[in-house]
Amino acid sequence: MTAGDLAAVVAGVMSLAAVAVLTWAALLLRRTALELRAVVAEVRTEALPALRDASAAVAAAGGEIERVDQLIDAAESISARIDGASRVAYLALSKPVIKTAAVATGAQRAARRLRSSGS
Repeated sequence: MTAGDLAAVVAGVMSLAAVAVLTWAALLLRRTALELRAVVAEVRTEALPALRDASAAVAAAGGEIERVDQLIDAAESISARIDGASRVAYLALSKPVIKTAAVATGAQRAARRLRSSGS
């Protein structure tokens, strides 16, 4: 056996080893691709309906937010009207009430003076 024959045998063995490693890597890659395909199918069957439900929930929440905004606007409007009405009532009633109280106090004092001067 010559050095050329030995080199050919070594090259053949190395080629066979390289083919074996590449075949093993290809099998692992195929197994991984099959697992990935199964995971994608599972995601489609489970995640997509959940995503649709989440989208519907977000849309419903948006509608509820609009309702709450309308309620808050209505409450603010009512509050402003009540404030205005209470100011008007205060202005309309405070002066006559104060004047009535002053007249009553003055009448009491006058009545006491009349009683004390008449005695």
